[in-house]
Amino acid sequence: MKIAFVAGFFDPVKKALEDKPYSDHQANGSLVWIRQKAMNREVNLHEFSAQFFDRVKQADSILILLAMLKGKEWVEPSVQGIVARAKETNPELSYELLTFRNAGDRKGVLQALDSFGLPPSTLIGCGKVRSKVPEGKVLCVSLEGKTSIIDALGRAGFTAEAVQAHFYEERIDGARNSGLMEQLASRPAQYKHLLYAWEGLRTLKPEVGRKFTTCYEAPNAAKLVQIFKKWIEGE
Repeated sequence: MKIAFVAGFFDPVKKALEDKPYSDHQANGSLVWIRQKAMNREVNLHEFSAQFFDRVKQADSILILLAMLKGKEWVEPSVQGIVARAKETNPELSYELLTFRNAGDRKGVLQALDSFGLPPSTLIGCGKVRSKVPEGKVLCVSLEGKTSIIDALGRAGFTAEAVQAHFYEERIDGARNSGLMEQLASRPAQYKHLLYAWEGLRTLKPEVGRKFTTCYEAPNAAKLVQIFKKWIEGE
């Protein structure tokens, strides 16, 4: 999956992205806008780092468009350091970092994005979900403090309406999950479908999973949603 980061630019660039056919890419998380730390300041590196480490789990190719204001040249090696740490856990990740001296360069940003070739955004709405989940909601279970499955669904292209209408997430306290399997075993009476991100929780017992009409599990929310999305799209 290709993901582009546009970091540290002025608001007119953000508006240009919203006016062009990139608004859907922002909605599904394949285009990530990172604001400046404050007016006429450098990019918010804390936000960039948090977003980068979260999104990189879903990516195999990344483009970073970085605005560097005069006197803020130290930002580039800081960003390079964040990328280097991410590559320690994902060594096959490919990326390109392009720097801009003009933080208002709308034309340059759009040209770089066009050249990168983000795939057409395919949003998944209520009708698509309902074709596979004809009634009720999908129960989503994940560890408190890890990436939310609900958030991962939005980044994967599920519309806000579809997420609200068809999914319900329970966040589990890692210190209080000794009875989790028994709790899940009782849920098929209310939910026929289960998405289970097991990292930090107990491994899902096969006999519990079989109680659900549909059950998908993976270590984290990003991988889990990728699997589920393929099923929804009939792949």
